[in-house]
Amino acid sequence: MSKSSLAYKGSVKPIIPGPCSGEVVLVDGHISFFGEIDPEQGCLINLENVCFRDKILIFKGTRGSTVAPYVIYALRRNNIAPRCMLVAEVEPMLIAGCVLAEIPLFIVEKYEELVELVKKIHSKVYLEVCGNVLLLYKKE
Repeated sequence: MSKSSLAYKGSVKPIIPGPCSGEVVLVDGHISFFGEIDPEQGCLINLENVCFRDKILIFKGTRGSTVAPYVIYALRRNNIAPRCMLVAEVEPMLIAGCVLAEIPLFIVEKYEELVELVKKIHSKVYLEVCGNVLLLYKKE
């Protein structure tokens, strides 16, 4: 990581613990893994140039289908999964998908606060989760 400064320190609740550090992709809304995610590319179909391969995917939560775990697993099988997922709310299909695909999953305690800061400093963001502590860095 290049020179950076700590911009935010918050808390997360690990649902599926694991390593979580890297660049951030923010989708400030709910995602349906069935129909809105391309499991061959690791991108959101309805948002151009929003791909999350090997990045931290931050989104509000999921909506939709029981097919979601299979799509999430396909992302891992195709080597295009996010490093981890950070959400405001979880539901059983998201948890099942992350378990199958071995993708760490965390609930962000102050989701809106984090989202506003990520939007403000946008592309110069690096995030790291250590246990239940979330650290957001601004790249210089």
